[in-house]
Amino acid sequence: MEYYILAQDERITGFEEPAGIAKSVDSRLLRDEEGRAALEQTVLQFYTQGKGEYIDFIERPIPLVSDALKAIFDRYQPHVYYKLVVLADIKAMKQTFYWITVPDTLACLSEESEWHKNGSFKTPVLDPRKVGHYKIFKISDSMADFIVVDLDVAESILRYNPKGIRLKKIDVRRL
Repeated sequence: MEYYILAQDERITGFEEPAGIAKSVDSRLLRDEEGRAALEQTVLQFYTQGKGEYIDFIERPIPLVSDALKAIFDRYQPHVYYKLVVLADIKAMKQTFYWITVPDTLACLSEESEWHKNGSFKTPVLDPRKVGHYKIFKISDSMADFIVVDLDVAESILRYNPKGIRLKKIDVRRL
């Protein structure tokens, strides 16, 4: 089994980002059912500068995926939580849909994982027995807030030829 961290391509610096999303959406709300229920009562619309390109994955401050990437995720893991976010470019009179993405969180690290002194990953190593049938997930044992996908999902993403995505392979414990 192979797994990959979904990451934003740092080589693309001129991308459209939602202005003020970090102030408007507390990432702690996304961690439990009550917080997500509170978010359902709001429409999330943010303005952009209108000077960059629209990439398929915005990693920070909250993971956002494009419509196309969400469609791929839905094929493999249909019960991921999504919240619609509208990016509005007033100058171009354009609205683009993105989705806050909150997959299930798993305690799936192997004891072979290595950590820095500050608690961040040095070398994450997944235990495939703990991952089970999940194809898209987050790691609960981590300070980092990233999305992990399996090989099937990674191949589908690459076939789609996405813009602004990098896939970083994670070590897997050999059984």
